[in-house]
Amino acid sequence: MPRKAIPATTAAILALVAGSASAAPVLAPIAADAPSQTVSVAASPLGGWRALGDSTQDRVQIRDIRSALRSTISAAQIQALVPWMTLSSGADGVGALAFSASGRFLFIAVHDDTLPSDGLGSDAILRLDVSTGALTLFARLNIASNAAVAPRLSMLHHRGLLFVGTEAGQIVVLSASAALTTGAIQATWTLPGAGGGGSGGVRGMALDRDSNQFFLASQSALYRTTIPASLATAPIFTTLSAAGADIRAITFADHFGAPSQRGLYVLSGVAPASSRIQFLSAAAALGSGATPTLYTTLTDSAGDLAFAPDGSIQIATDSSALRLTETLDTRLGFDAWLSDEFAQSLAFARSLVSPDGEPAGWVIDADVIPSFSRFHPATPDAAAWAVLMLIMSTELTTDPAAQALAQAQTRTILTRYAGLAPDNIRPLRNPDGHYKHWIDPLTGTTKATWPDEFASLSTMKLVLAAARALARFPDDPVIVRAASIIVFRVRNYDTLFQAGTDAYALKLLPSGGPDTSSWSRPFNEGIMFAEQAGVYGGPSARIASGRWFNRALWPTATFIPGRPITSTGTGVFEAGFLTVYPLLLSAPFRASPAWSTQVENVRWSNAAWSDDNPGRYAAMFSAGTSPIGYNADSLTNRPGDITTFTTLMGLSATGEVNNAAGAYAAFRKGARQTFKGGASILYRRPVDAASTYVPNSAGLPDVSHGALGLAELIRPGSVAKVLARDYPTREQYPFDLTGDGRSDIDDVYAWFAAPADVNADLLVNTADLRGLVNWARRNEPRDSTGR
Repeated sequence: MPRKAIPATTAAILALVAGSASAAPVLAPIAADAPSQTVSVAASPLGGWRALGDSTQDRVQIRDIRSALRSTISAAQIQALVPWMTLSSGADGVGALAFSASGRFLFIAVHDDTLPSDGLGSDAILRLDVSTGALTLFARLNIASNAAVAPRLSMLHHRGLLFVGTEAGQIVVLSASAALTTGAIQATWTLPGAGGGGSGGVRGMALDRDSNQFFLASQSALYRTTIPASLATAPIFTTLSAAGADIRAITFADHFGAPSQRGLYVLSGVAPASSRIQFLSAAAALGSGATPTLYTTLTDSAGDLAFAPDGSIQIATDSSALRLTETLDTRLGFDAWLSDEFAQSLAFARSLVSPDGEPAGWVIDADVIPSFSRFHPATPDAAAWAVLMLIMSTELTTDPAAQALAQAQTRTILTRYAGLAPDNIRPLRNPDGHYKHWIDPLTGTTKATWPDEFASLSTMKLVLAAARALARFPDDPVIVRAASIIVFRVRNYDTLFQAGTDAYALKLLPSGGPDTSSWSRPFNEGIMFAEQAGVYGGPSARIASGRWFNRALWPTATFIPGRPITSTGTGVFEAGFLTVYPLLLSAPFRASPAWSTQVENVRWSNAAWSDDNPGRYAAMFSAGTSPIGYNADSLTNRPGDITTFTTLMGLSATGEVNNAAGAYAAFRKGARQTFKGGASILYRRPVDAASTYVPNSAGLPDVSHGALGLAELIRPGSVAKVLARDYPTREQYPFDLTGDGRSDIDDVYAWFAAPADVNADLLVNTADLRGLVNWARRNEPRDSTGR
């Protein structure tokens, strides 16, 4: 709908008085449909969610990182959970908001001056489970007794605990971990100088996630403390500044504006109709303190502020909800970052195509840090992800030159892996068409010292990429022929599933058939192999394929009650990429409500870990380079607590914009890493700010799935259009037998006169003729030639 005109009161606010000549704050309304009178704001530091609370109408709006309205909690919903209260249009009702780190939970403090008859706390904390939409009563306690004026309440969630500031100057600590549905008081602390009698109680709380330092404010002073290991021990408060007046809220902004602007922002009143924001640098806030300096003045009365992961500060005022940014901030905005992260990941993929003089078209499996020398072999896996990145790039750009370049590079890679390169160096395939995993680019067979194996999953990925390239470029005869050779040379799917278990063979014998020592049971990324088997296999393969897609058949592990994650064994958690791969690449997986639930359960379970643990980045445990070598990290197997940004971004394939918010916040904090090929990408980082670990290499399969997920946010619908498609059922082998420079029906006639091997399988048979005919008839409305 069209945006409303900005009210005159809001327009007046946009006239700012900057507190520093070097700073240039910019204010804008959060959205045209935001509450006209906002009393409280909150933002999830690692999840992109933000909320606006309106005490006049007693409602709460929940918005995403783009400020789009996602849901509203109404006065009726709130009143139903606090029936002893009599909520009015005055200062009672919604008083404070706090998100958990991931944004999975939103806590809402509701107060009034009615004394309940049941003897329990007169005020309440409600909890919205953002993942389900369920709003429940979380705790009863006494927060504020005066409903005539806004009490300037504050709350903060950290490490599975909810800290509630009261009007009486107390900090009530409630249990609020991921598995709990109600909170119990664990401790009650008193903030120095924040008692009742007009002092205003606990006015603000904030956290520096990098140092785990907790900041608090009374009406006139700022404090810092460390949350004690034992909550029974009262914290020691360090006074940072005692020179304030009418402090109303604080927030710690760790990537706002220029690097020098990282620190504590303090909102206070100046006069009945104006307010100001002061600034205390991170060095001062984490040191002995100092008097905050003026950052900017607002020509309206503001009551709350919260730093958001997009680098803005959300502000609640009497006439609007505002978003504060800074012109000194040179970082990319969220949508610009989406495109740049894809572009950087595309550059990463391109940098591994014959990077060190290998014959054209080989794709090396991984890149290394600039000081290292590359050492990984070529793989079908890397070739597959490079092709998928290239064809997706043609969907995201309108530049004909860029599209032509991506098509040409796709042609070169598929030509190499189809065994059609002019130098005749071919990747070795067994009689069933499966590829070696680790390939020496100079010989096409296994690279010395690397495991010697024909690998079903490597073949699976290359078949998938070739099929998608064929669909993307159906009129390119080189791509079509190479893709058909890759796809239709794989045979005998029925032999690769174990009867009774539906396990598939990870490794294949050189003579064909399964290596029976390598059975792998559902569920894992082999579901994409099962999908291919359902298309290209016989009856037993189709039965196994159908069972793989029946989520109810397979074991689960549960991190959050009620949200089981399908896995390879009961109680066993697996790496996140196992779910993200088919989310990106499998149409039946994406269409299944059961598997959509799986995706949500993986997403929110990792989010819950972030909520229950301290950390500077959003957690997503998945495979990649780790302190102990390459490791498939999971919720219960996570050496070094390394988060994988690429898998976090891969979840964006659902179209949920907030799935990318944690990665964007990491980008803003400088978490990108530059590799030897020159690409600077988000990959993996320890969530613990004290850890100095940096991965020394990154595999292309562990990088590209993140960028492909972001493509759905850059151009909605792109994943289904480009990646998660049906498989081709007609092999096509365009081949110029007549020497006239094209492949057409004349070449079919020429084949009858002189049969030839056009599909490069070293045989002359009906498959060659069938492929020639399919190409010649590709644009006919009906064709019954089949494979």
